[in-house]
Amino acid sequence: MKLESVEWQDLLPVFRETFKIWSPGLSKSHYLDYQRKQANHPWSRRNIRHLTLTQSGKILSSLKLSNISLQVRDANYPIGGIGAVYTQIDCRNMGYASELMEKTIELARHEGYKGLLLFSDIDCGFYKRFGFEEIGAADLLIHLPFIKGQPVFPPHIKMSDDGSIELETDEGLYELSQERLHQHHLDQVTRHYRQWLRRQPYGIERNRQYFSFKLMRENYLHEHSRLAWPAISIMTVFANGQQVGYAITESAGGVLRVLEVAAKKNIREIIWGALLIRSLNEKLLRIRAWEGLAADFAPGFNLKQLIKRCGLAEIFPSDYKGQLNYYNRTWGKGMFLPFDDSLADIHTFAPCPLVELDHL
Repeated sequence: MKLESVEWQDLLPVFRETFKIWSPGLSKSHYLDYQRKQANHPWSRRNIRHLTLTQSGKILSSLKLSNISLQVRDANYPIGGIGAVYTQIDCRNMGYASELMEKTIELARHEGYKGLLLFSDIDCGFYKRFGFEEIGAADLLIHLPFIKGQPVFPPHIKMSDDGSIELETDEGLYELSQERLHQHHLDQVTRHYRQWLRRQPYGIERNRQYFSFKLMRENYLHEHSRLAWPAISIMTVFANGQQVGYAITESAGGVLRVLEVAAKKNIREIIWGALLIRSLNEKLLRIRAWEGLAADFAPGFNLKQLIKRCGLAEIFPSDYKGQLNYYNRTWGKGMFLPFDDSLADIHTFAPCPLVELDHL
């Protein structure tokens, strides 16, 4: 048996099987088209390989290996991202996935990667056998109070019909626009993300093509999934007419999911205040995010100070506790295998700074 790099078309037998378990509400034809579009995106063509374990021309097990740059303490490390590990149904329980992982790890070391990152939807015990360590895998959940009728916001908060918000604080006037995320936003998103990343303990470096690849995938699911896949929105914050940060969100089923927030600390508070205002105005029940965003509420990890600073105290019930709740995810658990001693403690950072769009 040997490890081979193949074109996406060679994986059609695999896609026909994975359609049954991994298709996010797509028809079979759309699922195959979704795979084709991902494989042919400019970022993917440069940075993703499909690796297979084959025997006599038959694919036994397969995975995707992505080229990623991890920024840690102002240094960049080339790492590999592993995804879509799958063994054909008639080849199960024969050790092929284990052999595929072993050969991929050997290849990654040989090619100079400094580590491997993956997000596991199965029992993490399988990957721990190869030396992977779990990184933070909690969901942050904010339960919002029920407010009878439409909330009446104080004079320093103004809302427009298009969802735009003006929020005046002691530091100045902030304007926050809300619209669907499109390709033309990606230059500003990339710029603010890079500025934010420099202040993090570590994180995945992204260029515009990386963001474009992520957005293309989300837009395709929104347009073709039968599961009413939510569209991704961007909230952009302006101070004195200058863009100073953003939040990327999606909303469905009474839940606002915050995928990431990129801005300096004082601006992040403004963004979270605006997200609370939006959620109350839209009568949402919860705000959800990956644990990486919990650092915005340190050290108290409570909303009450934020509510007070944004002048929202009179809107919330007096008995609202404002506590943040955490739930361990049963899917998408981050895991890391370091090859370089400089990355050996990655798994100890808490909360883990990776966010939703880092999912491979």
